[in-house]
Amino acid sequence: MSSSVFEIEGFSFSAVSAGIKRADSDRLDFGLIVSDSPAVTVGVTTTNIVCAAPVTITRERLQTGVSQVILVNSGNANAYTGCQGVANALSLTTAVASAMTVDENLVIPMSTGVIGLPLPVDRMKFRVPELVGSLSRSGFDKVASAIMTTDTQPKTACVDRTLSNGPLRIVGMAKGAGMIAPNMATMLAVILVDVLVERSFLSEVFVQINNVTFNRVTIDGDTSTNDTAIVMSGGCRQPRKLLDNVDDRNTFSQALFTVCQSLSRQIVQDGEGATKVVEISVLGAPDDNSATRIARRIAESPLVKTAFHGEDPNWGRIVCAAGSAGVSFDPAQLDLWIGDVQIVRSGVLESGDWENRAKQVMQNREFSVVLDLNAGPSKASILTCDLSEEYVGINADYRS
Repeated sequence: MSSSVFEIEGFSFSAVSAGIKRADSDRLDFGLIVSDSPAVTVGVTTTNIVCAAPVTITRERLQTGVSQVILVNSGNANAYTGCQGVANALSLTTAVASAMTVDENLVIPMSTGVIGLPLPVDRMKFRVPELVGSLSRSGFDKVASAIMTTDTQPKTACVDRTLSNGPLRIVGMAKGAGMIAPNMATMLAVILVDVLVERSFLSEVFVQINNVTFNRVTIDGDTSTNDTAIVMSGGCRQPRKLLDNVDDRNTFSQALFTVCQSLSRQIVQDGEGATKVVEISVLGAPDDNSATRIARRIAESPLVKTAFHGEDPNWGRIVCAAGSAGVSFDPAQLDLWIGDVQIVRSGVLESGDWENRAKQVMQNREFSVVLDLNAGPSKASILTCDLSEEYVGINADYRS
């Protein structure tokens, strides 16, 4: 998509190269998202106890419910960097606020990259004037590229709908390809809305949507130190408001869900070394939590994920993973499918040529695994990918 596709009323964008990971690099790694006026802002952040300095600052600043600037960098997570990491992040938000003449508390910092190294603050501050000076309505795609680390491509989404008082546009960007097992967030995501939504409703809806999109994907089972997802609404100076009627609110909620669902799926599709995208669905569970726990356990099992990579319908690994999720069920009641091929029926292995048919299904880029516990009314799905040799290579050399 061209950058014009992502233009949204009330927001400007810019990105520059600051040599954050390597001083001699010229890749975009320092980005800015700015609303024309303070925008209603909500967000979710990592539950990892070892959280990054920008996450600490973001949590505090989100308490006000408004922001105007998101300052983002890749190449350095500014995580596990102690008091100096917080000071460095604050120094950068102050520099940007000063250059833009806005309240520094309206600047939200977001970082991603290598853990445990101090930010190259001097190099970054040197690029602030250019970062601010190059803001434009059409710079969305540059920021989407600047937040990438091991991603092979930007992750973006745009949805247009019609409300009773005019059009609605929601655009979003995300990054993430490894260290993905979100818990209340994803690696990094920013979603922008061109109508003004009151904070309480926006927060409620976003948390609900987050739990069934970003929180339902996994690549490797590791929750990042920097996971942050932000929604900003109503960035222009006189924004239209989301009206308090059922139809408009449902339209808005569905549009926001569509953007989050697209971004979360793109994250899995671009998983480090991934060659398969697999939806794990658990049906017939006693409750939603049990269904989710089993689906996540299957989705994060290295043995299952390597079988996916080898296109091996190793049903025993799937059932074994389900049994280790800490949920009580009767193994004699299980039904299991890979794609449309049933492999287990009422706890008994099917006869016939199920293995070759299942293997053919697994040769596709995307397929599904369905496990029915036949123990209740609840269900849940987790989107995952395979585990390949390339994943090991990428992460073995990540800091090089």
